[in-house]
Amino acid sequence: MQAQESSVRVCAITCDCYPDDPLVRRTAEAAIHAGFEYHVVCSMRDAQPSYELCNGVHVHRIAIRRLSGTPVGRISGMPLGTTIFMWSIFALLALMKITPLDAKVKFNVVHAHNLPDFIVFAAIMPKFRGARIILHMQDVSPELTASRATGVLGKIACGLARIQEQMSVRFADHVLTVGWTLEELLSKRGIPKEKMSSILNSADPQVFRPEKRTRLFLGEPTAERPLILLYHGTCAARCGLHTAIEAMAKAANSAPHVHLRIMGPGDALPSLKELAQKLGVADRVMFLPTGPVDAVVDFIANGDIGIIPYPSAGYMDLVLPTKAYEFALMGRPIIASDLPGIRSMFRPSSVLLCQPSNADSFADAIVELYRSPEKRAQVAKQAEQDNMNHRWELMADRYCRLLTTLAAGGKAGELKRRKHVTSASTGGPRLGSSSRL
Repeated sequence: MQAQESSVRVCAITCDCYPDDPLVRRTAEAAIHAGFEYHVVCSMRDAQPSYELCNGVHVHRIAIRRLSGTPVGRISGMPLGTTIFMWSIFALLALMKITPLDAKVKFNVVHAHNLPDFIVFAAIMPKFRGARIILHMQDVSPELTASRATGVLGKIACGLARIQEQMSVRFADHVLTVGWTLEELLSKRGIPKEKMSSILNSADPQVFRPEKRTRLFLGEPTAERPLILLYHGTCAARCGLHTAIEAMAKAANSAPHVHLRIMGPGDALPSLKELAQKLGVADRVMFLPTGPVDAVVDFIANGDIGIIPYPSAGYMDLVLPTKAYEFALMGRPIIASDLPGIRSMFRPSSVLLCQPSNADSFADAIVELYRSPEKRAQVAKQAEQDNMNHRWELMADRYCRLLTTLAAGGKAGELKRRKHVTSASTGGPRLGSSSRL
């Protein structure tokens, strides 16, 4: 979509570093491509300038020593109390940064990316002047807090998370989510459906380019050329990677030449390495450090099967992993837990669905793909077909239409956006979803 004029001025706010967060970067660049003026207020890593023009995006960075090098938009990596404190400091500094910037630029729309939800209040002065406010909920605070906090303090933290979510949603003019599972959850909490829409965190075709995609391995696995399982992203206990390692060990007799490569940071890494050693598969499990997005592309291109072993437990039932879009776009078959989020993205025949936290179920799926190259090709092809419904080009157009509507003073509910549907005849996915885990 091309904007009719370049007078629409947008400011995004994120606790993460720009351009590190893929969704923040892609929405910003989509708006620039459509002809809008776009600013981003974010945190700063070491050696980054406080201001930079990045592919047409005006990037205004806030330097906080604790934030430097740490993407505080995510809870993992720091104690919950420390994270909330740093979020609060960042939100205050963002308010101080945005207020004079708005006086100069006069933003039409301010787009606040959680976490935290209350970062949206940094836009109080633009809102007072008449700008429309978007709260983009990539994660839901109460459920994520519950997955991290326990005991009496945990209950208090969850209660506060619910209160700040409600206040933040009321302050915003429109709520964006990353899929229908979050829309349904928030609707049950009383948010009008016409106030919500979704922008899926799809794989970026400018990063996962066609020339980067390699041919799917359809040969017989050997010691020299094993079948390689892939996982990239957060390595926390809630991500279920112990299930993948246990499944590898259980499948060893029937599928002896299977390796698992794990790329990403997380506090579960020591226990995962210990488990691989205990089960005798340490020589077939490789742990790689996180890297830039180009490294993720190469990581997938040099592997064979994506594995997403999330457990079914509160918050994880809502997760709609970006990695699934990336595996599909790169033409890789997927083994995944049978969860609502996964089913929203693919037909049951497009993914090998397993019982969550059941190593035997995952082992059976590994053996099935190990023995059948034809199955590998079939599943990969169908997942790639399903992914066409989620491709980023559609999401970019939807986002720019939303900005245009809000900037013109209209209500986002007036948009004739594509409805999420379920195909009864084909068992097709309910289209619309994703998460950055």
